[in-house]
Amino acid sequence: MAANPPLQSQNVLSSRQGSESVQIPAAWRAKQFIALGLVALLAIWYALVGWRSPRGDSGAADSFSVFDLLGFALLGVLIWLATPAAWTIATTTFQEAIRRKWMTALLGFAIVMLAVSTFFTWMQPGEEQKFLRDYGLGFTVIMTLIAAIFLGVALIPPEIERRTIFTILSKPVTRGEFLVGKYLGLMLTLLMNLAVMSVIFLLAYSWFVISREGAGKAWLADGVGVSRQGLGFDLANLGKALGLHLGALSIMAALAIMLSQFLSGITAIIAAFLVYFLGQSASYWERLAGGGGAASEVVKPALSPAIRGIVDSVYFVLPRLDRFDVRERLVNDLPIGLNYIAKAGASGAIYTAVLLCVAYFAFSDREF
Repeated sequence: MAANPPLQSQNVLSSRQGSESVQIPAAWRAKQFIALGLVALLAIWYALVGWRSPRGDSGAADSFSVFDLLGFALLGVLIWLATPAAWTIATTTFQEAIRRKWMTALLGFAIVMLAVSTFFTWMQPGEEQKFLRDYGLGFTVIMTLIAAIFLGVALIPPEIERRTIFTILSKPVTRGEFLVGKYLGLMLTLLMNLAVMSVIFLLAYSWFVISREGAGKAWLADGVGVSRQGLGFDLANLGKALGLHLGALSIMAALAIMLSQFLSGITAIIAAFLVYFLGQSASYWERLAGGGGAASEVVKPALSPAIRGIVDSVYFVLPRLDRFDVRERLVNDLPIGLNYIAKAGASGAIYTAVLLCVAYFAFSDREF
């Protein structure tokens, strides 16, 4: 049998130089360049044309900002960092996550509760449609949030405790690739859970509307009945809201991984939930820190300089998770614009990148 050719003679590109050089196949890099090209084209289109707010909106989300493009740039960085080694760790993390018994139980419970969600509409007579939207989206948010925090906190510390980290890092895998792979695997798990829950909820919602109005009338935007704007409008709006929640999950996943590098398991979980609830009330902290309005002008003078400094600091570090919560628009039949989704996604990408950088610096300094 012929001997394998030396590694240096194969058609590969090096991602690093030196004794720790990791070889990236040229075919893989070509796929990355294609993906980067698509992201660049989307960014150029957004900068030159972009999306516009739905008719009747204020148009505040139509303004262009350089931070919008920074979100596209960070997406490109993540694509570039997704090396074959990182992707292998991601798929392994995904397989391990879906085999966890508590994850299976959580997903099964969510599927059952969403499938029977129409049976709870009696709790709000006359507003069944609004209740169903709020219940379905809120329940999905809670279930996926639990998965993001509990899984994120438990990704890296067990590898260190079981000393499997030595086996992984002894291979041609950098610590950065290990961290990126763990994050991507967690996001794949959350995406799968969110997709399954979303499909079940949208099917249950469609069945509820059609059973009340009939298959033909349900799709009409007649301003009356259960679905005033039509079932198509409702499904599109719900789909956008559920997709927007993925941005919040990306932040919480990165936050959980970062906290696990500094805190013990239960402490990191409590801290992650605390940050989530504070982030959901970020608009309140904004009004205290420097926002306008009558309430802000009344409260700020009553705060001492020290308290005002604490409020400003809290607002500065908090993730704007309230930007990913659009349930108010859903229950009031207001469309969710793609421009708003792009801006919220860009801000989420920036915050996620900061959290992952902090996690990487902490992880790279640890001695094993």
